Formats: sequence, structure tokens, C-alpha cells
Amino acid sequence: MTKLEGTWIYQSLRPSMAPPSPVVPWSPPGELTVITDGTGKVEGKLKFPAAPGLELTITGSITPPITAPARLPEGVDLTGRVMLKDGRESVNILRGYFVTGGATPVIVGTIWAEQNDPLNEPNGTSGPFVLLPAK
Repeated sequence: MTKLEGTWIYQSLRPSMAPPSPVVPWSPPGELTVITDGTGKVEGKLKFPAAPGLELTITGSITPPITAPARLPEGVDLTGRVMLKDGRESVNILRGYFVTGGATPVIVGTIWAEQNDPLNEPNGTSGPFVLLPAK
């Protein structure tokens, strides 16, 4: 099982209605610091230096690879939660997969705004995200 230990650089994108780009940055770059236990349970914090005070509590797990009938690599199933200043809870769901073969693994996947997105995107908004190991 791959561990999601340490610090990762986070970036998410969302659909754009304005040409020419079909996607635009959703979040500012973030810093995800996490630990995993022996069972694959993940806990950590996602902070955004460009948005002081915005810090999501991250929980979830490493997901094992699936070999049949479909092939999916090992991945992550994470939830990010934060209490907003107005007292509402924000919940975002992240599902991604480890991409190996390069100098270091990266994680790519999809984020969904489950409720009360901190950046005010409508519930149900989704888009790609990437996690790169911080060096």
C-alpha cells in the first residue's frame, strides 16, 4: 500500500463558461499535509497560503487497486471539511489515483463540491485536481 505521508502541493480546476479555456483554477495552490496509518486511513490538513484562515480538515483512506473486471490503480478517497465564518459546514469530496512511472508519484482525480464550497461554487460543481509531492 502506498502511503500518502508528508506534504503535497494541491491545485484544483473547475469548468469555465468563458472561452477559450474549458477549465480555470478553482482553488489557489494549497498545501496538503497528511499521515496514513497501517490500514490506509488518512488524516491531515489542507491549507491555502493565498487564503489565510482557510484550512480544511482532511479524512479518508487509500483505496486498493482493482484488477477485474476494470483496471483502476491504487488511489485516495478523501473528504475535506471546514466551518465557514457564517457557521455553515463546507464539504468537498476528492477521489483520485496514484500515477506512477515518473520521478515521483502524483495523484490526479476529481473534486466535488458536496455542500457550501468555500469559494462559493454551486453544490455539485466538480473538476479535476492534482497533488504533487512537495520537495
